[in-house]
Amino acid sequence: MRDYKFQADDDSVEVFRRLRGAWRDVQVTERRVTVRLADGSAVQINVQLHDIEPGFAATCIVADSITGDLAHRNIKNAQRLDTSDLGLGGNDVVLFTGATWLSPTSVQSSDERVDVSGLEAIVQQVGMPADVPPDAEAVCMTHDAIVIASPVGTGCLIRIASVAGKLEVITDKAVIAAFLTTRSYGSDAPESSDTATSDTATSDTATSDTATSDTATDDTEADDKPATDR
Repeated sequence: MRDYKFQADDDSVEVFRRLRGAWRDVQVTERRVTVRLADGSAVQINVQLHDIEPGFAATCIVADSITGDLAHRNIKNAQRLDTSDLGLGGNDVVLFTGATWLSPTSVQSSDERVDVSGLEAIVQQVGMPADVPPDAEAVCMTHDAIVIASPVGTGCLIRIASVAGKLEVITDKAVIAAFLTTRSYGSDAPESSDTATSDTATSDTATSDTATSDTATDDTEADDKPATDR
């Protein structure tokens, strides 16, 4: 098996840690999440794509720090989420490990005239490290999600969506709890398939109701373009 790693670098991890501070608001587009902090700065979260080898690519959740005027801009057509409890500060932040791999699968055909017996195709799949099959030809460890939990038990899950390059932001308590259970986080499992980076949060801290959202309508709006002043 060919082993690779494409994860958030030290700079991104340090930026993720800034999410411990008090939040002002959150602006969400399909490919970018911008958390504006009470200190006047912002954290921009997006998905990075990397070609591992020909025919094999992986995605990773990364973050940049934004300062100055860019941190105060209103992003055009972005949704605002109600994450007021995260505005208290003192939040816990956990970065989760995902996996992308190549594995053989049997070729099937609906045409009875075609003999596909013994034929195999190489298919790319994504999931958790524990999902990687023993016969995988190549695997790449990534970071695919982050959970932020407030001191009063509410939480926010940001993860890479099934459509490559897009992000999902979830505050529904049942969905977050199910995610944490799936990742064996906060349970009595002897080993977890994920790597928790930074602070810790347990499944009972992610208990937020579904966030309400609305489209940003401020007079000063900017297009959803990346800001990269780390």
